[in-house]
Amino acid sequence: MRKLTPELLDHLPPDSPGVARARCDLRRINFVMGNDRWILRHLPEKPTAITEIGAGEGLLLTSISRKHPGISLAAYDLAPRPAALPTSINWIQADIFSQPPPQQGGVLIANLFLHHFTDTQLSKLSEWMSGFETIITSEPFRARIPLLLAKAATPLIHPITRHDMRVSIEAGFRPGELPTALRLDQLGYRFRETASHRGFIRMIAEKLR
Repeated sequence: MRKLTPELLDHLPPDSPGVARARCDLRRINFVMGNDRWILRHLPEKPTAITEIGAGEGLLLTSISRKHPGISLAAYDLAPRPAALPTSINWIQADIFSQPPPQQGGVLIANLFLHHFTDTQLSKLSEWMSGFETIITSEPFRARIPLLLAKAATPLIHPITRHDMRVSIEAGFRPGELPTALRLDQLGYRFRETASHRGFIRMIAEKLR
């Protein structure tokens, strides 16, 4: 069963001690997991628009802006717009539940973001997501081996990261749980999932024509 515990990094001011180190840890973890590379490989060949929710520092959309110049790019996050973000990316600083979805549809990306929400919140979010043709997600895989790997990394990471890794895995998903919470079948999507004991569970969902 999923266990949701607040993550420290989500509630600490950006200038708090340790936050910069914890964000550096997260960038390294994301790189080792290969999330950004996997998402970039699985984007449609000619996307019309791409939206990322929980965009963090905007690094993924920055990479996408180089690979697909000229398309509509939008990011949603509670954090303010990163200073180095390309001007081509529309940054919406707000609670996702308080904002209407983009009208252009296209591709929706959620990378290490959806595990923050309860199943009830995910069901509500599914309506927000239902206008996109493609949904791409990568989330923590809730399993024993990822927890053991996170524990083994303890000497190498900041205490903030140590705490947040554990609780993110506990809040993560097993196969079938996220598509069910998002009601993808009811909303007319076909999907495929892959899970790895490296710590991720990934999904691509496509709207049936």
